[in-house]
Amino acid sequence: MKTLLKQFFYLLLFTLALSACKKEKSSNVLAPPTAGIKGFTASSTNLSLSEANADKNVLTFSFNAPDYGVKVIPSYTLQFDLPADTSGENAWGKAVEVKIAADSLRKTFKGADFNALLAVQLLLPVDVNSTIAVRLKSDVKQNSGLASAVKPVYASLTMVVKPYRSFVEYPALLVKGGNSWRTPAERTNGYLLTSAKFNEKYEGYLDLPNADGWAGDAFNLISTKDGKSYGWGTSATTLSVGGGGLWLTPAPNQMKVNVDLDAMTINYTPVRFFISGDDNGWSTSATPMVYNASTKLWTASNVTLTEGKGFTFTCNGSYDISYKLNKAENGVLTFSGAPTWGGVNIPVAKTGVYTVTLDLSAGDGNYTYSVK
Repeated sequence: MKTLLKQFFYLLLFTLALSACKKEKSSNVLAPPTAGIKGFTASSTNLSLSEANADKNVLTFSFNAPDYGVKVIPSYTLQFDLPADTSGENAWGKAVEVKIAADSLRKTFKGADFNALLAVQLLLPVDVNSTIAVRLKSDVKQNSGLASAVKPVYASLTMVVKPYRSFVEYPALLVKGGNSWRTPAERTNGYLLTSAKFNEKYEGYLDLPNADGWAGDAFNLISTKDGKSYGWGTSATTLSVGGGGLWLTPAPNQMKVNVDLDAMTINYTPVRFFISGDDNGWSTSATPMVYNASTKLWTASNVTLTEGKGFTFTCNGSYDISYKLNKAENGVLTFSGAPTWGGVNIPVAKTGVYTVTLDLSAGDGNYTYSVK
C-alpha cells in the first residue's frame, strides 16, 4: 500500500511539474504589444533653432519600452517626414531615419545636428515655421538579423520647427569674366572660391564654358576682403595682383580650383564624380554622376541603396578627391581624400531606389548633398 501511495505521489508531482512547464512555455511567446508604444513624447513640440543654441541639447524624445510578452531588445528608429508624405501608398517613404541605441529609451539632439536634419536632409525652408511628423518605430529581429514575423509597432507626434541657415559666408574670391564674358555682379554660387579656414587658401568648383580670350576662359578673381583683383602671373598656374585674364584651354564642364595667395598660385583639376559604396562593391566607376551646368548639381538617378550600408562621393576613378560626412548624425560633407583620409561613410537609412545629388557650387565649407 505504501508503495502504491509513493508511486501515486511521484506521478502527481510529475504531472504538476509538466503542467508548470507548459504554462511557463506558453507564457514565453513573442507577441505584438497590444498597447503599442506608450509615453512617446518630445521635450518640445515648438522648437526654434539658431546659432545661439547650436551647441546645446535642444530636444529629447523619450518613450516606454513596449511589452512583447518576453524579454527582448527591440530596434528603435525615429522617422522624420512632412505630414503630406505620411499617408497613401508610399507613406513615410521619404522619411529621414535616425537609429536609437538598443539599450536606450531616449534620443537627444544638439541644435546644430537637428538643424542639419531639418534643413539639409528634410530640405525645410529656413527662418520660417514648418510642421513635421515624427514617428517612433519598434521592431524585433530574429537572432539571424532577419525581420521577425511580429510586425513593427509605432507611435507618432507632430512638431512645429524653425531651422536656421547654417550656411557660412566665408571670405571669397569672386570670378569676374574677361572681355565679352559677363558674370554676376553679386556673389553667386558657381562663380566663387572660398576660404573655409579664413586663411589665404581658397577652394571651389567652377564651371567656365564661356570661351573668349586665347581660346579659353579669360577671368580674374576679386577678393571680398579687400577688393584686390588677381590675374595672370608668369604662367597658367601663377597669380599676380592686377594681372591680366586667367584662361584655360579647353574649359571642362567643371573643375576643382585651388588658390594659395601666400604662394600666389592657382591650380585646376578637371573632375568627374561617382558614387562608391557597399552597394556597388566600392567601385570608383560603376555609378557615375552627371553634371548639369544650369542647376550646378552632380546627379545620379535610379541608384539602389540598402539600409545599413554606406557610400561616399569619389572623383576621377580614385579616392584622392572624395567626400564623406564629418559626423554621421549631422549630414555635413567633409573632404576625405589625400592626405587626411578623414570622415565617415554616408549611411543609408532605408532600402530603396534614389536620386542622389552633390552640390559643390557654394565653395569650400558649404558643399551639400541629398538623397531622395
